[in-house]
Amino acid sequence: MNALFPPSQASAQPAAHLQQAVSQRFDLRSGEIVSIYGHTCIIDRRLDGLVYFIDLKNKDFHSYTDQQLAFLSAEGQFRFVAGAASYGKSRGPIPNRITLTDAQLAEADRKLTYINACLDGHLADEEEKAYYEFKRTRVILEPIIARVAESRAEKGCHFNTVLDWIDRWLRLGELYGKSALVNRHHLKGNRKPTFDLIGDMAIERGLWRWLTPNMTKEIAYAKVVSTVNAYKRKCRRYLTEAELLLIETPSFRTFQRRCASIDKYTRDYYRKGPYYANRVHKIYRQQALPERPNQFVEVDHCTLDVELLDESANIRLGRPDLIIFRCRATGMVIGYNIGWEVPSYASFVAGLRHAMYPKDLSAYPAVTEPWPCWGRIENLGVDNALHFVGDDIRDAGRELKMEKVRFRPRCPWLKGALERFFGSLNTGLVHHLSGTTLSNIIKRSEHDDLGPATLTLKEFEALLVYWIVMIHNRRGSKGLGVIRGIGDVPIRLWNEKAALHPAGPLPPPDLFIALAGEWEMRTIQNDGIVWDYLTYECPELLTLTTHPLHRSAREHGSGTLYKCCRDPSDLGRIYVVDPYNPGNILTVPATQSHFPYANGRHRHSHSIVVAEAGRKVKDAIDFDELMKALDRLGDALANVRDQRERKQIHRKLGRFIGDQRRERLASRVTPSPTPRDGSGSEHLDPIALGTGTARQKSQKADGAGGPSAEAGSTSSGITRQEAGRPHLSIGAETVDDLAALKAEKNWSASDG
Repeated sequence: MNALFPPSQASAQPAAHLQQAVSQRFDLRSGEIVSIYGHTCIIDRRLDGLVYFIDLKNKDFHSYTDQQLAFLSAEGQFRFVAGAASYGKSRGPIPNRITLTDAQLAEADRKLTYINACLDGHLADEEEKAYYEFKRTRVILEPIIARVAESRAEKGCHFNTVLDWIDRWLRLGELYGKSALVNRHHLKGNRKPTFDLIGDMAIERGLWRWLTPNMTKEIAYAKVVSTVNAYKRKCRRYLTEAELLLIETPSFRTFQRRCASIDKYTRDYYRKGPYYANRVHKIYRQQALPERPNQFVEVDHCTLDVELLDESANIRLGRPDLIIFRCRATGMVIGYNIGWEVPSYASFVAGLRHAMYPKDLSAYPAVTEPWPCWGRIENLGVDNALHFVGDDIRDAGRELKMEKVRFRPRCPWLKGALERFFGSLNTGLVHHLSGTTLSNIIKRSEHDDLGPATLTLKEFEALLVYWIVMIHNRRGSKGLGVIRGIGDVPIRLWNEKAALHPAGPLPPPDLFIALAGEWEMRTIQNDGIVWDYLTYECPELLTLTTHPLHRSAREHGSGTLYKCCRDPSDLGRIYVVDPYNPGNILTVPATQSHFPYANGRHRHSHSIVVAEAGRKVKDAIDFDELMKALDRLGDALANVRDQRERKQIHRKLGRFIGDQRRERLASRVTPSPTPRDGSGSEHLDPIALGTGTARQKSQKADGAGGPSAEAGSTSSGITRQEAGRPHLSIGAETVDDLAALKAEKNWSASDG
């Protein structure tokens, strides 16, 4: 039982209007020719509610119901081509009603005037005949044709011609309308090839020769002539001279017409290359806009037409390179990066970080509107620049969960809105600044002086941010909105879509520094870490230098190398990896003397400043005069070494200085131990402190010998521990004077 109806209704008999509907049948007859899905078919038969068709090309059978054929007719996939009757057949394809010109429509209306008058038996301004029947006879139709021609003030048509019009209108008029009455003069005449197979093959070879770059038609026509002559030589053994004369060589004018008949795309594709043909003969089409912000972001770079200066050194840095990230769903510029070097992967990562993080506009007080663009990027469209197609950006996309979409080479129209942004930026801002270079050398030649470079990077960046936030993001764009052409405002679309689609978590900032890939192994010196003439230091470096595993170059010959990373767009600080604490990263700023210069400075700007400083120092040194001064100094030193008097003075001064140094050495005197015989203490004998010769002379003067001499030697007053120490030396003349003084005063050891 049917669950859609109550039991009482389901069991009742259906009403008459609820019975199965019956669709009408097409008046199709066997032998008629139709077109189904672009294939020419002939009607075979109708059987059991199906109409069977035979494909004339591959002889396949197809069957459709009348309702299916009705749907195909509504879609334009089923069309009537020709009937099976002996009259009213279409000789050639009937043109489409849309393609008819005003002249063709006027021609069809003229024919309809004759057809309607013959079918009705009277003209439009004549009274209708009560008993008129259309007959294909001259007696009835010729007077009507004459009256129509007289009313139109033209020469009358032939009887058979009007009959042909009537047959075509009755048979094909209900399918094609006025198109069935239009003359097809382009199908008239002999459409067979003018030349035989050999002439066509020769022209084809000549066309391939002409379709090569920078090839003229005269040279290509020589290939046609040589090809025909080669075939004649080959066929000479089979054909007579009379038959060979029948093989005609196409004329040069015929070859020119065949060259002119080739379409422009094919001509430019082979003669100038596929990229040129695609660029010149392209068809612009609008792409569907994404639904979410940051769902598809396109990126590109452009070298700006202006020269900038360095902030501190007043050095001309040249033309900067700008990388722009644009959201296709809203038309908002979500990030940028300005670099000085050739676009690189590092500058791309810096721009990607700026696009994904919130923007701090505190440094730009003139910007009063917000810039609310931040969030993860789902799909990133890049062109075929080397810094966009490398393995680094592919790995970065994997870490950031971002798909990279690569555009076709040399197809800038695939990101036409971003290309238009660079044009608007140059013409709306850059070309109005002092120091601009304009877009090309032709425009520069129209001006005598465009002014010197006066803006620094920070000043230009302030103008750029103002132009993006205050002008571009709030200016209407025709490529946005539901109806393309009316357009919409990027900031309004961003606010509307951002409120509906939340964003995911942002990656940590140190991930972008790691992705930039600029790192080196450096040692820690006493003053910190030196990298490109910039010194970085902080107290946290002591945790590395005081670690037991740290090696010093002074003690071990080579110091420990530490991995140091830095941001190429900001040299104010570096990041040092702590190998002793895994996962710990030290942020080391530049020294106080270098930090004002290095903070926020790009690597390329620093390299230019270093090169300029070296050039100035080199220019300040007069190399020739310096070499002359060094040569004079070398001559003077050589003359001093050659004078013997000076050498003797140097030796005497050296001995004097050495003696003075020995006299300044302090001597240590200790009392001798008590004698074994119990006698009192004795005076220190200064002679015993002298040399061995002086000691022998004093022993002879006292008459001492044997054991007494040994006792004297042991009581010399100098301990064995101090035997190796320096002591006071007294010359031989001093010893003789003391001995004479002792004999004169009659001194003895017992004197108190």
